[in-house]
Amino acid sequence: MLSLFTVNTVSEIICFIVALMCLTKDVSPVWRSMVLYLLITCAAEIYGLYIGHQTHNNHWVYNIFILFEAGFTHLMFFYLFGQHINSKPKVIIGLALFLTLYIYGIIAHTFFVYNYLAYTVMSVQFVFYSLYYYYLLLQSDHHIDLRYAPEFWWVAGTLFFYFANTACNLFYDKLYSVMLTPKHHLTYFIFKALNIILYGNWSYSFICRKWLTKRSEIR
Repeated sequence: MLSLFTVNTVSEIICFIVALMCLTKDVSPVWRSMVLYLLITCAAEIYGLYIGHQTHNNHWVYNIFILFEAGFTHLMFFYLFGQHINSKPKVIIGLALFLTLYIYGIIAHTFFVYNYLAYTVMSVQFVFYSLYYYYLLLQSDHHIDLRYAPEFWWVAGTLFFYFANTACNLFYDKLYSVMLTPKHHLTYFIFKALNIILYGNWSYSFICRKWLTKRSEIR
């Protein structure tokens, strides 16, 4: 029997609930957009599981979802960079590169084969974006209490997830050959752990955005 409640879907649903509680009335439309993005994420993950169980090919679902993943994440980095520099050229060039490779992948391999090239390039972009944001943060003259900084924790989750994800995909064959249980390869546990780290950091960033930032300002 198909179970729609996996480690991935549960962590995504929890993160969506936290975003719903913390960001619905946020003054920034970019932060509010995370509620919509996480709703789409949950829907895509659950529907992808269902379609994969029914037809054994759910790649087209994730080929659609990757467009939302790229769009919303680029939007957030556009917002974060914009607090320090003119972010439009960097983000537009990165998004244009992703879309070019995405279209090429669809034409070359059809819509029913997952677009690994576009996803890999997008992941590398997000790693560089994250590192560049931390560089801008270090160069900034503004004092920031990192314990309560929502941007810091959002980027931390993003950096760890996409960096480790890219590394695992590069060495996927070797990692996949390691069996930790009779039914599960090492990669199974790695990708589950990465999802928990990503959505755990994002959830904490939403809490910081709603409550902890205000409390640190009062102190």
